[in-house]
Amino acid sequence: MPVDAKRIQTDPDYYEPFRIAQAYRVGDLIITSGQAAIDKAGNIVGVGDFDAQAAQTFANLDELLTAGGSDLSKVIKVTIYLRDMSNFPKILDLRERYFTPPYPADTVVEVSSLALPELEIEIEAVALAEGQVRA
Repeated sequence: MPVDAKRIQTDPDYYEPFRIAQAYRVGDLIITSGQAAIDKAGNIVGVGDFDAQAAQTFANLDELLTAGGSDLSKVIKVTIYLRDMSNFPKILDLRERYFTPPYPADTVVEVSSLALPELEIEIEAVALAEGQVRA
């Protein structure tokens, strides 16, 4: 049986100018594009402030998952891109603040740059749309 992919968008869709889908629901999974510290007006939040950027990034991820009928408790996989791996200890705190046990599978990668030079963190995720994450 074929499975459809349904596009998920927030309003406004701050990724539209970049010709990027924010996320898709495929069956019972939601697959997101990388979320970053971009506000609803398309502005970068917290230039030079990793903590502010991380908070905005997680807020954007949460809003997008909610738009798709999911939430942060249903995330099963994240990939986190950092401009500076010295922020890794903060990632441990962010996981505890925004996710719940059992924690998602996770990959953290240091990169030389992200889509916009002022960005310090980007997170992409896969989450359940239906069902529960079990230990």
